[in-house]
Amino acid sequence: MKPPQNVCRLWGDGETLVKGFLLKPLALVVLGTVTLGAGPTLAQTRYTPEESTVLLSSGGTGQKDAAELRKALQRWRADPKNLTLSTETARQAMLAAIQQGDLRWLGNAKAMLTPWWTAQDLPSKTLFVRALIRQGTHDFRGALADLDAAIAKDPGQPEHWAWRFAIYLVMADMTKAKDECTAIGQRFGPSEQASCNAVLLYRTGNPKKAIVALEALSRHPDYQGRSAQEWLAFHWGEAHRVAGDRAKARKIWEAQLNKGSGGHAVRVALIDLLISERQFADAWKINATKPRSDALLVAAIQSSLGLNNGKADELKLEFNQRLNYQRARGESPNERPTIKFTLYVEGKAHEALAMARQAWKTEREPADALLYARAAIESGAPERAEELLQWQSVTGYTEPELDQLLVTIRRAVAGKKKQ
Repeated sequence: MKPPQNVCRLWGDGETLVKGFLLKPLALVVLGTVTLGAGPTLAQTRYTPEESTVLLSSGGTGQKDAAELRKALQRWRADPKNLTLSTETARQAMLAAIQQGDLRWLGNAKAMLTPWWTAQDLPSKTLFVRALIRQGTHDFRGALADLDAAIAKDPGQPEHWAWRFAIYLVMADMTKAKDECTAIGQRFGPSEQASCNAVLLYRTGNPKKAIVALEALSRHPDYQGRSAQEWLAFHWGEAHRVAGDRAKARKIWEAQLNKGSGGHAVRVALIDLLISERQFADAWKINATKPRSDALLVAAIQSSLGLNNGKADELKLEFNQRLNYQRARGESPNERPTIKFTLYVEGKAHEALAMARQAWKTEREPADALLYARAAIESGAPERAEELLQWQSVTGYTEPELDQLLVTIRRAVAGKKKQ
């Protein structure tokens, strides 16, 4: 990436989810862990791709985007053994997965790279796209290996570093995440380090310091663009929420959505907050855009049930159809939306707990911890979430709602040990 001014405008106008952090899509790094709506979070360092690298406009899933994707697929089908073409088309397929909330594109992206799936000597761009597909299927170790190789071949690509940082956060490896953030600063400039460091602050128990850092970034000239403002809004609101100021978080997120540029992560975060406060009418109102991602569809079901507006059955049928379709294709459903659906809509706490425990093996974000804790407590076996206590001890993460749940878990564990 170029010097500081471009380095700080790292993202395009879209955004993506990497299980837990808000990450503005660099070039085609628009892929986060394809959980599309797992509660926010998108990566941390931001940067602007050159115009020539943008395959799809990042404004959503409009007709222009769909037409461009169809053309790309036609070109690829005519020459599927072309590595460069396959790499670029796989990037577009991943972007479609993020924008549309449709995991079928993840399978398509992998199919495009199947001839080179186990190859080692590949261009850095191909290694990078393969890493994104691997993390989308929760093969984080494989993704890290590909990112390491891509960086070794071409260390000047900031998106490679940003995604490695993001994956370390997903895995709750804070030591490596901090080291990566330092390396990003050394290579791409202090403002980029400031952005990832601000996220680390509230993810390691210092939300008030994060708020100050993010407020400072909001005045930085390199953070005045639309994508940078979206990034700041998400994390600034999240830092306030983690610090216990939910009213301020709501105000920040609503203001960003009112600008017409809130993005998926901000929308999901705000809707989840409103539902937790039983503000179902407000949550329903801002969740009207279709098609909905899995996360937004489950939130719509929760809101409908809270309002008793007669829409819930239709929405539940739609979500179950998605699950059945994904399973028929051999795809893994999005964990968080599926766990939420199982726990909050179907009321199957034991089943949700089993799913949460399985997901925790690879994904250890605060949102995952919250679901895991709730499922354990509602199933009547809070002690089964004992590993969350160690996770909090290691990361230092704290937030009011989760802290209360962990108190219950800690008591249950202590009670079991006395027996």
